[in-house]
Amino acid sequence: MRICIDARSLRDVPTSLGRYAADLVSHIAKLDRENEYIIVRRPSRHGPIADQANFREIFAPHDISSPHNILTGARVINGLDADVYHSLYHFLPIGVRARHVVITLHDLIWVDHSYLADGRRWRRWVKGSLGSFGIRRAIAAADHIVAVSASTRQAALDHGVPADKVTAILHGVAPAWHSNNAEPAQFDLGHATDQDQAQQDILNGLAERPFAFGLGNSLPYKNLPRLVRAFAQVAPDHPDLALVFAGRGEGNPALVQLAHQLGLNDRVLLAGQLSDEQIRACFAHALFFAFPSLIEGFGLPVLEAMASGCPVLTSNCSSLAEVAGEDAVLVNPLDTAAIAAGMQSLLTDPALRQRLSHQGRHRAATFTWEDAAQRTIQLYKRL
Repeated sequence: MRICIDARSLRDVPTSLGRYAADLVSHIAKLDRENEYIIVRRPSRHGPIADQANFREIFAPHDISSPHNILTGARVINGLDADVYHSLYHFLPIGVRARHVVITLHDLIWVDHSYLADGRRWRRWVKGSLGSFGIRRAIAAADHIVAVSASTRQAALDHGVPADKVTAILHGVAPAWHSNNAEPAQFDLGHATDQDQAQQDILNGLAERPFAFGLGNSLPYKNLPRLVRAFAQVAPDHPDLALVFAGRGEGNPALVQLAHQLGLNDRVLLAGQLSDEQIRACFAHALFFAFPSLIEGFGLPVLEAMASGCPVLTSNCSSLAEVAGEDAVLVNPLDTAAIAAGMQSLLTDPALRQRLSHQGRHRAATFTWEDAAQRTIQLYKRL
């Protein structure tokens, strides 16, 4: 078969979507040396995802979800004469042709919860309208859909997608996340700019201070204001404790303002974009990882934290309960008091943290990219 995998969700800036693209493709390459693969990527400073004879890469300039790609991107794909075209994101260029077209459906946030997808009203309306249209059109046009969780698959079925058109193939966790040997020196960010120095000051101080760790963007569905308010409820009992967020987002200034209003401006710390090594170091040092998101298609950071041996507090809904199982503290993300109670239980019960650290490692080990890649190859063959 000639299989075209559209991996333009992989960017130089680390994201969960990028991890999915890179890890899935690299593990498909380890398992399949028979079929021909063409990987579509954006120009990158990094080398090829898979460097072997039956894989080649071509570069396309536009993001897979951009209007330009949706309107004109089919020209890049159609000339490849692919037996299978698999978009690793839930958008398709109009008029794309292959013998079989597959999309990976990560979530339906833009369709069902657009009010949570952006903090600014006008952008939420524009992006929500375009995103909802693009996802619905891609679902209808695809011959088959890969859902990243049973929860996402059920959401697709709830929208009338036939059950035999959707296969749930869950993410794995890369072996590097199973290591818990991070040293405080790995917090060093160098001295390139004032911003780097500010990040370095925050991170260097964490080796000597108890903290809870959060990771990801600051869009409304991540539910970070409730987490900050829950932290405010437990903070008086734990005067040395900090709450540290890592990641990008336009909602970060509002979090800083909220922390100031609550009298926590020196205890709610925004560390900015971190490398994987620094994230692993934070997992290694944190008392627990807090991820009370309102909705997630999969929630890969939960799995990576568990693999790192970091106890997890997360939501009792969407895919997060599915991924964490009984090996995390599950809370109602809409209830600030419930989030605070979950935090308090982790802060005051070392035995609970130790148990969840142990159980989380074992649970995370059952999610492998080898399995995800094998099931994806089997889907291509079945089609």
